[in-house]
This record gives sequence, C-alpha cells and structure tokens, in this order.
Amino acid sequence: MGFIEKQRELPVNGGYDVVVIGGGTAGAFAAIAAATEGSRVILVEQFGKLGGTATVGLVCPIMHAHIEGNPTCSYIGKIVTERLRALGACAENGTPNPTAFDPLILSIVLEQLAVEKGVKILYHTYFCDTVTENGKVTGIIVENKSGRSVISGKVYIDCTGDGDVCVRAGADYVRGNPETGYNQPVSLRYIVAGVDFEKYGAFMRRVCEETKLGGCSPDIHYAAVTSNGKWAFTHIFDKAIENGDLVPDDKVYWQSFTVPGRLGAIAFNNPEFFDLKDATDAEGLSSIQVQGKTAILRQMAFYKKYFEGFETAYLAEISGMVGIRESRNIVADYVLSGEEMLAKAKFEDAVCISNYPVDIHGKTLQFGNKIQAVDDGRPYYEIPYRTTLVKGFENLMVAGRCIGADFLAESSLRVMHSVRALGEAAGIGAAFAVNEGVTPRDIDGARVRNHMLQLGADFGKDYR
Repeated sequence: MGFIEKQRELPVNGGYDVVVIGGGTAGAFAAIAAATEGSRVILVEQFGKLGGTATVGLVCPIMHAHIEGNPTCSYIGKIVTERLRALGACAENGTPNPTAFDPLILSIVLEQLAVEKGVKILYHTYFCDTVTENGKVTGIIVENKSGRSVISGKVYIDCTGDGDVCVRAGADYVRGNPETGYNQPVSLRYIVAGVDFEKYGAFMRRVCEETKLGGCSPDIHYAAVTSNGKWAFTHIFDKAIENGDLVPDDKVYWQSFTVPGRLGAIAFNNPEFFDLKDATDAEGLSSIQVQGKTAILRQMAFYKKYFEGFETAYLAEISGMVGIRESRNIVADYVLSGEEMLAKAKFEDAVCISNYPVDIHGKTLQFGNKIQAVDDGRPYYEIPYRTTLVKGFENLMVAGRCIGADFLAESSLRVMHSVRALGEAAGIGAAFAVNEGVTPRDIDGARVRNHMLQLGADFGKDYR
C-alpha cells in the first residue's frame, strides 16, 4: 500500500539564468564557465564541497588523455592547475597538465573559483524532481534543512553523474553492459597516511627487481595488481589469500597512488565490488558503504603485515560516496557510439578530444579488433557538443559521464579531463543561449569550442 503526499505550495527561488544540478567535476566547471560569461548561476550540491568523485570520492589522479602533450580541452582546468601548483597540491610528472592532486585542496580551489565568478552555491541540498511543461523545464524541486522549494531558471544543466534530473523530467536513457545488463563495478576509495616512504620505496624496488614484473613505480610509490595479469606484487597478494589475510576479490583490482602535498599519504583505488547490478540503487549503494569499510580494514591489516613501511600507517580518510564508473547515459541529440570512439571519429561541433582507451572493469565487451581507427594524422576521437543537448527538451542539458553515449564510448569518456571539458562547454553553451534569448540547441558547438580555445583551453598543438 502506498501513501499520497499532501499537496502543498512550495516557495520559489528564482531569477537565475543557469541552474546547475550537481557540483562534481562537470558541475563545478559548468557553473564557473556559465558565470564567467555573465550568467546568474546557482549550483545545487548534496555534499558540503565541490568536486564530487574527484574530491568526495577521493579519485585523486586525472587520467592521461593518451595524446601527445596531454591536452585537457579546458581553460578552467589550466586555472585550477595553476592554483593547485601554487599550493603544492599537484604532482609535476613532466607535463604541463599534472595528473595527481590533493582532493581536499582541489575542493577548496573549485569553491573559491565559483565564488569569485559569482556562482551561488547551495550545499547540503538534494534534487527531488522537475517541473516540466511541453518539453521545457520550468523548475526543479529541491530539499534541504530549510525545507522543500522550487528553483527556477532559464537553462538547466544536469551534472548529477547519473542523469537524475533528465530521468525525472522524462528523458530517455540507456544503461549497463549490453551483454549482461550490469553497470560497471563500483569502488570505495580511501587514503592511508603515516607511511614511511623511504622504507616503502626500498621495499618496492626490491620486489620489482626480484620479480622482474611491472605494476609498480617506487619513485612515486605507485602500484597495481589485477586478477588478469602478473604484477610485481601478485605473489604477495596470493600468499595473503592463502593465509586467509585477504579474500580473492581483494586481488581482482587494486591500485595505489601518492597524494601530492601529503607526506606519507597514499590513495587506494579499491576495494572494488562486482555484484551491484544497478549503480543507482539506494540500498545497494548503502550496502557497498558497509561492505567497503570492512574490506578496507582487512586491507589495512594486510599492508601492516606484508608491506614494509606501513608499520605506523593509519587510515586517514574513507570516501563519503561510492565510486561509480557508469550508471545511466541520457539520450541526447547525438549519441556517441563505441564504434565512433574506436574509429577516432571527428565532428564539426567537437568540444573535447581524447584518446583514453576502453576502460571496462569486470567482464570486457568482445569488440576485439573489428574496428580500425581512421588514419587522418589525428590519433584521437572527438566528443560533439550535441551530446549535451537532451533530446526532446528545449532548455535541459547534460554534462559529465552521463552525456549521450553508449556503454563502450562511456567507458572512455568518463574520465576527469573529458568531463571537465564537457561541463565547461555546457556552461558556455547555456550562457550563450541565455545572453541571446535562444535555446542551447541554437548554439553552434564549433563556436563554443572556439571560445574555449580563445580563453586558453588546450586542444593540442596541432589541433585543426
């Protein structure tokens, strides 16, 4: 038996040009970009900091674009890097676009940038529903400690990562591995501090030399182990599993990175969980939080017993959110396919380029070598602006990993440099539309890209 909620009149918080829902990587960049163009922007965020997966989720490295020079296609990204560098919170790893960063400092930098540009940030606020009429969003319903209310604006950008706003509005979407129906596996990341880097580095060098295997870099204290290969640390995991100190799932995917600016700190990209079919299921996500902490304590005991340098190490932080690689992808005016991604397709309205590979955890799709990349001298694929325009809606956009893309394409574009650029492009497109009294669909994506370039976005030295 269900219950009918009592009808009530809700107060309206209006007067905004652009409403951004979700203050993760894409959302923060969208809000900053739109405000930079003069729009009145409100950013709705469920946590108390910006950055989402990168900060609350502790996904500390920005994966390399796999293009010479590592272009990130974002002018805001360059500003963020400059500020992180000034604070000693990013690694210099031989590229103008460092990949490792301190997640706490990043959250502060994003917040400061947003405030400086005039973005109104509404923290600890949950999106509940949309108010729509004839293919147009007229408001979103939110709830926080002040109660339930409606926020209204001219253009709405869904940066929730899961396409929550679009789904509540009635947009179509796809989800899951087409072979299994499962979303990609999820993780719960954590940071360990108090590691004796000198001792741990010497231990790693000895293991690497003895095994003659890869998967570890003593100079930056990076290491990895997976179940589908032989790595320098594999035998240590095997011994721990045999002794009952680990379980087999602990070995399926394990990865560690140092955290710039934090002496003796290492971030772990695990434990990973494979049985959650729906990455938007509330009970399932809650269960992962519980299971994850148990697994983290088990892994922490393993480090202290088997890794030299962890004798005085301690748990410093556990992610406040489950790390989701893929959930829903919204049907947009253009849906990027995996075949196009693998073939290095190009688009006139491109707003991001990437050569990041297929990155499907768990069972891999059997696409093999059936698709050959076009040899046009530009070894990357492009993501068109049209993937941010929600099909059937005149003022609703989507940015981040949940743009218009199929499962295979999403497995590549879901990484941070891509979603930064997509958020930036959506914010600019929304602001242009508001300034000119048109819809985001009326804005030429090539114009958005050119504006990004004019503001300093790096698309590579030989782009077009």
